Amino acid sequence: MSSNSFTIYNASAGSGKTYALAKVYLKIILASPQNFRKILAITFTNKAVNEMKHRILNSLFEFSKTISIEDANPLFNDIVNETNYTFEELPALSKLRLKQILHNYAFFDISTIDKFTHRLIRTFAKDLKIPQNFEVVLDVDLLLQEAVERVISKAGEDPEFTKVLLDFAIEKIEDDRSWDIGFDLLKIGKLIFDENNAEHLKHLQKIELGDFLKLQSHLKKETKNLEKRIVELATAALDVITSSGLDFKDFPRETLPNHFKKIVAGNFTPTQLYNNKLEDNLIEGKIVKATVKNAPAELAPQLLHHYQAIKQLIYKRGLYANINRNIIPFALLNAIQKELKIIQEEKDQLSISEFNTLIAKEVKDQPAPFIYERLGEKYRHYFIDEFQDTSQMQWENLIPLIGSAMEGEDELGSTGSLFLVGDPKQAIYRWRGGKAEQFLELATHETHPFTIQSDLVTLPKNYRSYAEIINFNNNFFQSISPFLENDIYQEFFKIGNTQETNQKEGGYVNISLLEEDTDEEYAANTLATIQRCLSQGYTYSDICIIIRKKKHGLLLADFLMQHEIPVVSSDSLLLSESAKAIFLVQLIRHMVQPTELEIQYEILNFLSEGKNDKHSYIYENLGKLNTHLLETYGFDASKLRQASVFDGLAYAIKTFDLIPTSDAHLSAFMDLVFDVEQKYGSDMQSFVDYWDKKGNSASISTPENMESVQIMTIHKSKGLEFPVVIFPYANSNVFEEIDPKLWLPVNKNEFLGFSEVLINKKQEVQEYGEIESLLYEIDHQKLQLDAFNLLYVVLTRAVNALFIISANKLDKKGEHNTNSYSGLFIHFLKSTGEYQQDKLTYDFGKLIPQTSKKQTSTDQLSIPYIYTNINRPDFKILALAGTLWDEGLDVAINQGNVIHYILGAIFTTADLDRAVQMALQKGLIKEQDVNGIKEIVKKVIFHKDLTQFYQNDIEVLNERDLLMADGTVQRPDRVVIKNNHATIIDYKTGEQNPKYHHQINTYAQSFSNMGYTIDHKIIVYINTEIELDYI
Repeated sequence: MSSNSFTIYNASAGSGKTYALAKVYLKIILASPQNFRKILAITFTNKAVNEMKHRILNSLFEFSKTISIEDANPLFNDIVNETNYTFEELPALSKLRLKQILHNYAFFDISTIDKFTHRLIRTFAKDLKIPQNFEVVLDVDLLLQEAVERVISKAGEDPEFTKVLLDFAIEKIEDDRSWDIGFDLLKIGKLIFDENNAEHLKHLQKIELGDFLKLQSHLKKETKNLEKRIVELATAALDVITSSGLDFKDFPRETLPNHFKKIVAGNFTPTQLYNNKLEDNLIEGKIVKATVKNAPAELAPQLLHHYQAIKQLIYKRGLYANINRNIIPFALLNAIQKELKIIQEEKDQLSISEFNTLIAKEVKDQPAPFIYERLGEKYRHYFIDEFQDTSQMQWENLIPLIGSAMEGEDELGSTGSLFLVGDPKQAIYRWRGGKAEQFLELATHETHPFTIQSDLVTLPKNYRSYAEIINFNNNFFQSISPFLENDIYQEFFKIGNTQETNQKEGGYVNISLLEEDTDEEYAANTLATIQRCLSQGYTYSDICIIIRKKKHGLLLADFLMQHEIPVVSSDSLLLSESAKAIFLVQLIRHMVQPTELEIQYEILNFLSEGKNDKHSYIYENLGKLNTHLLETYGFDASKLRQASVFDGLAYAIKTFDLIPTSDAHLSAFMDLVFDVEQKYGSDMQSFVDYWDKKGNSASISTPENMESVQIMTIHKSKGLEFPVVIFPYANSNVFEEIDPKLWLPVNKNEFLGFSEVLINKKQEVQEYGEIESLLYEIDHQKLQLDAFNLLYVVLTRAVNALFIISANKLDKKGEHNTNSYSGLFIHFLKSTGEYQQDKLTYDFGKLIPQTSKKQTSTDQLSIPYIYTNINRPDFKILALAGTLWDEGLDVAINQGNVIHYILGAIFTTADLDRAVQMALQKGLIKEQDVNGIKEIVKKVIFHKDLTQFYQNDIEVLNERDLLMADGTVQRPDRVVIKNNHATIIDYKTGEQNPKYHHQINTYAQSFSNMGYTIDHKIIVYINTEIELDYI
């Protein structure tokens, strides 16, 4: 293990990286009681954070209980062997450190990169000119949809903008596409949230719509000039032929003269002009028939000159056409970006995708001590997991902090450390800003962000899989790595696929090559594979089907469920898959649009299930739905219309008897309805709007131990392992992309001040020029690496058995194409000497039966649905224990609880109405009490000495739990933080009492221990008047 302060771990799949990280982490925290406060460990998912925290705490707990050498686990022994701690010392020391961490848990800093960046943004909120209490938007789809709707709604307001939108729609119609531009704008708008585009989009911000239109007009004019020049050159070429004394028939099939004649006739399409060997023939002088003896010697060079000059201009015209095709989307992208900024400012929101860009602006050029001062803490040791998925901006934001720790000394003369863990072969998030090249450059010392050189430690052994699977993957990726076009990528695949096996001998890999590359064949083969595994003692939950495309997962899930195979996948858990949930949504739509017959049809179609003549039933009741529902089912539409969405749908569920027992989809749907009400209000239009935008992605949360076959995408499988993995549809095109784009640097003088433009990525880009060709090649190589990395991830998830279902795809000559996964598998089989064209199944190892089959309980508990009686609006189930008082028992105490609840929901004065409305919706107060309660709360938040603590430029902690030194938990009502200064506020009702002084002093001492300067300790007594007690 490296003793260097900067260590890079190259951790291939299953190589025990968590174990390695935990060992280094434990060594550091065991060395000093304060060290755990000085560590920042960063990873990319909450699940990984929880796993790492559990590993550290559980290790300390296990160490503390170790009483003999026989009891000691390998990690315990490793630490004893690699440190100065004795076997007797380590248990007691581990127990002490565990206690210190638990009593100061807030300083146990293992975090996601986004959470850490969020803290930085909160710290620099004032500098960044954003509200202190901004709302973080995790799901940007709603935000983008609103921005696109606003952009489209401007049609008719501004003539110039209206023309752009109309031109875009017309252009789509001319291309035989739908005139609806909303889908296209949503698609191109996603570029805004891709960090890879951040630097490019920055240049757009100062460009006006008119500038785009001028560029479009300029390029059209230049295109006409080019076409004129091209035709002139082609005509001249034909003149050269005729003046040479030759006839067009003297050329083989008249190909060369016809080439120039096509151009003169106005054919400027490169694919129709240059998909041949004409240029090679001209270079070699082979231009006329062999029987022609009188061709002048200078003819071929003359025609070659014209040919190449025309070709250059043809591709320049192609470049202009490509740019012009993207100018309107390019201009609208700018408009969407500006609209997004306006929306977020209006709502005090900030999308998570903007975090890194904002921090880069403010932190990048700041001295590290200043950043630490603002954070209020100082880290000395950094751990970064999954470094291959770290974006360039994320890494550059961390460099000043890490550099200061490693290159400087603390008060004891100690330097800090950095531990990076990654695997470039598992970099599958390039579309999210991940940059595997950073790992490669650091590992090979190509870049030097710090004065200290790094040590590269390769974790050699695979602890996950059985030997046959490890050896298969080593041999397979060694075999296909030469097809990687980038030498550095190729080298890492060669080096990274020499994993050592562990003590688990055996294992099994099966490759099936289907004769017919069809959905039916993949589904049937997958089913047969599952049945084979079950017959060998594996359970449903042992099996995971991993697919590259979601649509294949949906097809397989549907097929398997038809054959009574229990399946769980993110898509099978979608609420939109529940017919009952969709029925309830349509009922709400009907309340909003009562005359819309299509909605009525959907409702009647659901209710017609099981009826003998569905069509007659629907026809007879269409147009008189409300009457039918009342007479047949006793459902009164007016009750639904007058109720909140949640109460109204609960009434519908009861009336239509939708769930006599529990139904996971419907329960989750009602949870969603409740959440939407809390966030967006209880009116029906708000719910319909939300469902239209987000309903398709809402899903059920499920326990991890469900006895079902799992289906997931490769991206979701990353970091996981399964006894059995089935990889169907293993025939993807390596270079497959959907509507890819490239940012192209251009000459400002030639392109009216534009320094960059957006173009479609297609093969002809390679012919535009040297820069364009280089950009295309770089992107092409990255795309190939992505495909290889995805393949690596899916093939390294299996523990016991791996089944690959691909296609036996060969061309007419019997050759395979290594630009597809199927071609790579066939290449590998050929390299082993195993491949035979008529052989469709290949085995490596043996599928070993499972001897101890898991016992899975099939008992289910049926829970009846609890109905909220819509006819008793005063009856509510209250959410807070403190409100369960009889009205006549203690009105004063109840009112105190309500005011506490409302104040706890207020961060700034702007939150007053929302907080009171929340209390009303939860049944904590009645409608008639709203004004009175609001006036009491206003006296607090607008009090002349208190209102400064309810403004935007501060950080607020409302009712946050504090773990005290004695292990107890206390909760101050409000803590206001600004510039590392804190004010503690506690709310009380009734008479002033000195006993409250001790409580608020305890809170203050806790924050003082955290490094905050305490400005004020205020007890606010809320009675008829507001009294302040400064402690």
